[in-house]
Amino acid sequence: MATTRFSPFELLLLKSRNQTDTAALLLLTWVAASKGSLSETDRQRLADMSASMRHGHDCQAILDIGARQDLDAVQLAAEVLQKDRWGTQASPFLRQAIEIAVTEGKLAAATNHILRFLADLLGTSPPQFAQLYLEVIGKPFESPEDPSREAYWQAREHARQQQRSQSEQRQREQQSHHRQRHSQEGTGGSRQGSGRPHGDKTLRALAILGLDAGATRSEIKKAYRRLAQTHHPDRFFALGERDVASASMRFQKIQKAYEYLMQDARSL
Repeated sequence: MATTRFSPFELLLLKSRNQTDTAALLLLTWVAASKGSLSETDRQRLADMSASMRHGHDCQAILDIGARQDLDAVQLAAEVLQKDRWGTQASPFLRQAIEIAVTEGKLAAATNHILRFLADLLGTSPPQFAQLYLEVIGKPFESPEDPSREAYWQAREHARQQQRSQSEQRQREQQSHHRQRHSQEGTGGSRQGSGRPHGDKTLRALAILGLDAGATRSEIKKAYRRLAQTHHPDRFFALGERDVASASMRFQKIQKAYEYLMQDARSL
């Protein structure tokens, strides 16, 4: 006798106390993951949203499926949600989707398209959705960039060249500042006992902490605390071993840069 095999999301739906809420949480996770990855901020926001839902099970399994952007699960969730959240019933869900779409402060092109898809799925017209977006975010809902247009790539290339020019300018300024600093040290300047020959290493350590040459001890401490908190491996535990390993390497670089700079940082 053949055994029917269900996908992980189908099993969640079968066990759910409210399939519509289960489908809604899956689609909200899909929105968050479309930005590139499921950040810790997004996970916490989704967990908060899940707490007010009636599905009756741990939300972690849904978040894991949504983070993988399983399109079969997304399609099934869309079908379930459409039955119960059509028309005037769509607004609360779409508000949540908008909130989770812009947690990083801007709307990615892929996420823009997904929001449009969800609005259309639930019978919300473009003008209605644009008004809803304006109410939630306080900014107009703009059209996504079109990669098929030449102007799109020209703008990207211009931005890339501008960023490269600014980076080169900053590097020249740092090198100039560094040469002046060592020149002062060589003639008995105010920085005693510094005499460190490895200027490139100092610049690399500053760059890791996102600081400019001449940063004070207080600035170095503040930058270290901020980056250490953001990149601590414990924050990436739920994302898997690869993310934890990557975060550990980044955290070690931050820590080494901090220790190196504190040996030679000038006082306030």
